[in-house]
Amino acid sequence: MPFYEYKCSNCGHTLTKLQKINDPALTTCPECHQETLVKLISATACELKGVGVFGSSKHPFATESTAPKPSPASSSASPACASCPHAS
Repeated sequence: MPFYEYKCSNCGHTLTKLQKINDPALTTCPECHQETLVKLISATACELKGVGVFGSSKHPFATESTAPKPSPASSSASPACASCPHAS
């Protein structure tokens, strides 16, 4: 459920309310009891969790640092492979 921010256009009171997306917007200010609450537009926060999220030690995609290194025994590369920029 997202948090919504409201501000009273009468008294200036602000509040944050945890609501379901389908819940109707609040209209009554809890301070001055007037029907003058306005929903504010604010930045959202998002927390990524689970396998494959950046910074995770269980990243499913191989990168240069996690790709398997060729064994030293296989260093006898053919002339075509020797010119490859990826040859070590």
